[in-house]
Order: sequence, then structure tokens, then C-alpha cells
Amino acid sequence: MAVKNNKIKCKYLLKGVPASPGIAISKVFKLKSESISIDPTIVDDSSVDTEVEKFVKAVEKSKSELKSLQSKVVRKVGLENAKIFDVHQLLLEDSVIIEETIHSIKKENKSAEFAFFHIMQKYENTLNGSSTNHFQNRSSDLRDVKRRVIRHIQGDRTDQLNQLSGSAVIVTNDLTPSDAVMLEKRKVLGFATDLGGRTSHAAIMARSMEVPSVVGLRRIFNLVEEGDRIVIDGNEGKVLIQPDEKTINHYRKLQEKYYDTNRKLDEIRDLKCLTIDGKEIELSANLEFSDEAESVKSHGAKGVGLYRTDYIYLTKKELPTEEEQFQEYRKIVKKISPDSVIIRTMDLGGDKLPKSFLIPPQENPFLGWRAIRISLERKDIFKTQLRAILRASGAGNVKILFPMISGLDEVHECKKALENAKSELQKEGIKYDLDIEIGVIIEVPSAALLADKIAKEVDFLSIGTNDLVQYLLAVDRGNERIAYLYQHLHPAILRMIKQIIMAGHQEGVWVGMCGEMASDPLSTLILIGMDLDEFSVSPIAVPEIKKIIRSTEYREAARIAKKVLQFDRPSEVERFMTKVVRKKFKNLIF
Repeated sequence: MAVKNNKIKCKYLLKGVPASPGIAISKVFKLKSESISIDPTIVDDSSVDTEVEKFVKAVEKSKSELKSLQSKVVRKVGLENAKIFDVHQLLLEDSVIIEETIHSIKKENKSAEFAFFHIMQKYENTLNGSSTNHFQNRSSDLRDVKRRVIRHIQGDRTDQLNQLSGSAVIVTNDLTPSDAVMLEKRKVLGFATDLGGRTSHAAIMARSMEVPSVVGLRRIFNLVEEGDRIVIDGNEGKVLIQPDEKTINHYRKLQEKYYDTNRKLDEIRDLKCLTIDGKEIELSANLEFSDEAESVKSHGAKGVGLYRTDYIYLTKKELPTEEEQFQEYRKIVKKISPDSVIIRTMDLGGDKLPKSFLIPPQENPFLGWRAIRISLERKDIFKTQLRAILRASGAGNVKILFPMISGLDEVHECKKALENAKSELQKEGIKYDLDIEIGVIIEVPSAALLADKIAKEVDFLSIGTNDLVQYLLAVDRGNERIAYLYQHLHPAILRMIKQIIMAGHQEGVWVGMCGEMASDPLSTLILIGMDLDEFSVSPIAVPEIKKIIRSTEYREAARIAKKVLQFDRPSEVERFMTKVVRKKFKNLIF
């Protein structure tokens, strides 16, 4: 469907998930899903051993190929990113998959490729049927390994990316990790995919390589033709197919502005986060995966304000051991040192369902058995994590954050569990930070109303706006039909935040914010004016938020906060702040 308005004219305008920021303008290179043609072949008894041998050799060739590929990734984007292939190596060494395939060849007389395809398809379907994005994203690992082994069985290897002679935007149905590492930045200006989310490996790789990308577009592969002109807007998550010359000129100006802004923002990377009149504000970054630790520092964040530990549980079939967790936490703590790392204890449940223990189906999983409620019931799991975090505190500056707290009894139970873990380590002579600070995420209305009481028990509070907005406004943030009601600039939310900050300060503890609201430039002046002590935002958002803070007088921000607290409707707040921010920061991108 053709799109036409004052600034945009193109054949198709698609909206997806902004996976990596920036703007790319080029022609389309269609990367076809590598087709695997499998004949359901049944072989003679005399050929069974040959098929088994063919399969085993293909697995060994795949392992060798992966090692070579991994070395290339280390040189290209670093050791941490290369670790995404650890999962592939593990799949190739998985005794269940290997034995199932060989059994299928021997007992069912299936050809090697047919047997392996069938086994891998079974596991892929299981992951795709999962309700969590995390497991759906991991199915791309299975597809990648499946294609690699079958290519070697069939003796047919193709590398479409080698056919790419000049620069282009890659459009594909799904970009596997193997495809992603083959991207050469000088040739690939951006990419757009039908599948994938912000936590897919491809999206993480794209951010590491700083290639503009939009994922989850659902139907772009079928809408474009090879050589079509295309615009990728990784800031807004938009893709324009066959734009006219005027539209391209419009996006070239946005592109120039984006690069110019980034150059200017880079100049303040190592400067202190101070307002014009000298008020110091902590600006740290949220961390989801260990491979994002490098970007925390490179974007100028002062430590990690929220380290989500959930992926450690979600990527394993068994519960992670204390030693596994300790090694992972210590690695990040040492990388971020001397700045602090605030480690949130696991926040499983809701849409994050681990394989290692059963979370039964619940009518309202986000209001049910999740986060600290699981930790306090499964004390074995909780103690293991607390011991690992305490041990990691011996390597640097660590603080502990408890999620989903709804009352004082839970705070007391958390402190008791922590003291028990400390006592055990002391008896064992294991080093840890004796004065480790603890905090609570204020994300439940009852905790917000009890913030003064909770503050007496802890060292700091962190406002988790993603859930606080959801619970306070009674809006399911995953429900598209009522998405318009999910507004963090709602007057009720602003009043609640102000109350939490005041309650914390009255008890002498600092108050931070780790939700998405902290990354929203429309909120920054309000939060400064409300005396928020710390912003923890996504690494990419750090330079922009720092620029706003460094360009602001605290006294002016306080006046703005006082004014917006008098508004009755979220639309009034948003209209007012849009006007203020555009006037004050017209050279920034919003």
C-alpha cells in the first residue's frame, strides 16, 4: 500500500522492533533462507553404516567450521560476542541429539540428513511453541546448527553473502547468528528481518557492530524485490520501501543529524554527570546479558544500575550452580570495577519460565508466583544465588536488589536469608563484602505506599516503572488494545514517584530508577526536578540522557517538576514536556 504524507512518500511503510539505532539508505540485498531440500529417504540395510559414518563426519566438520568461525568473530567483535557459538558447539556435542539421530538411522533406516532433520525439527517446534520470546529466539540456534550439519552431509555449501559485491541493506526472513557474523560493515549498511526480537542473538550482534536494524517486521521479505531502494530507521523501528527522492533527502538529513549528534555526545562521554549548577546525578546502565558489559563503559555509564540475572536460569536445563553464577557475576563485576554493579536477584515467572524447575500454569502469572515470591519459597535456589552474589562482592563493588517486594515481611525474610548466607561463608572462610548494600525495587503500589517503612530497612530504593505503571494503572502492558492507557507521564504515576523519592530521602537513603521511564527524554527534567539520585538506562540511551542532565539547571528542573505535578491529564504533561524539550534541546534527536 502506497504511503504519502508531507514528509514521506513510499510504496510500503512498515513498523517493527528497533533493534539497533541509526539510519541506513541503500538498495536491497535479499538474503534467502538457506533452503534445505530433504527427501524422506529410507535406505537399505547395507547402507546404514555408511549413513551413520556420513552423519558423524558431518558433525565433526561442523565443529571444526564453528571453531574457525568463532575465531573470526573474536577478531571482529570480541570474545564476549563470540560466545554465542558456545551454544552451537554444545548442540553439536549433545549426546541425546547424536544418539537419537544414529538410532533413527539404524532402527528406522532413515538417511542421515532425513534422520537429523527430523530430530532437530522436533526440538525446534518445542521452542517455537514456547510462550516466551527468549526460547523462541533460541530456536534460531537450532536452525543454524541443523543447516550447517545438513550442508556437510549433502556436500553442498553456499554463501550468499559472498555474492554481495557493493554496499546494501540486508533483508531476510530470519538472520541467524552465523549470518550475522558474516556481515562486513563496509558492505552491509543495515538489515531488516521478518522474525526476531530485541534479545535475539542477531539483534545483540547488530548493536555490538552498530549496524542500524529493525526486526520483527513479519512480511518484509515478500514485499521487497532485489535492488529496491530502502530506508532503515533503527531509531524509530521503521522501514520504508521504494521511497521517492524527496523522502530520501528527508532521511539523509536525519542521518546527518544522527551522526553529528553522536559525535557531539561522544565528546561528553568521560565527563561527570552534573547539572549546570553543580548537582551531581548518578547515570548508570541496565545490563541484560554479560556480553553487553563492554557497551556500559563505552557509552559513558557510571556502573550498572540493574543487572538482570534471569538469563542465567533461562539458558540452562538444570539450575545454575553457585560456582557457575559466581563466575558469571565476578566476570561482570571485574569488568565494571571500580564502579558498582547492582545485581537483582532472579525475577522469574510471568513470561519467563525456566526449564530447571516447574512454575505451574497460573490464571494471572504477572500477579502470581514470581520473582521474590519464588525465591522466598524455594530457599535452596535463593541461598545459592545469594552466596554467589556475596562471593562476587569480594571482587569489586556489588549491591543487591530484591524485586517484586510488596511488604515489610518480605524485606525481613530477604535480610534473614542474606544473613544466613553470610554466616555460612564466614564459617567457610570465604571472602565477601561485609557491608554489602541492599535495596528494593519499588514496583508494586503497596511497596510505594510503604516506601518510608521499607527505606528504614535498606540502603537504597530503585523505582521499577515498567511494572509500577502496569500495576498502578491496572493496564496489561502486553495488551495492544489498551496500550494507549499505559502512560508513565500519567499524573498519578508522577505523584507516586515524587512520594517514593521523598520517603527515601526522609529516611536518608538514595533513590534511583531502573525502568524505561528513566530512558525517556521527556521524563528527564521532571525526574531531576523531583530529586531522583540515579538514572539507570539502556547503554545506548546513556549519552543522550547525560547531555540533557549536563544542559539543565537543577533549579529550573525543580520548577518544571512542580508545574507538571499540577496537571490533571497525561496528555497535558506530554504536550508541555514536548514543547519544553524541543525548545531546550533542539539539536538532540527525539
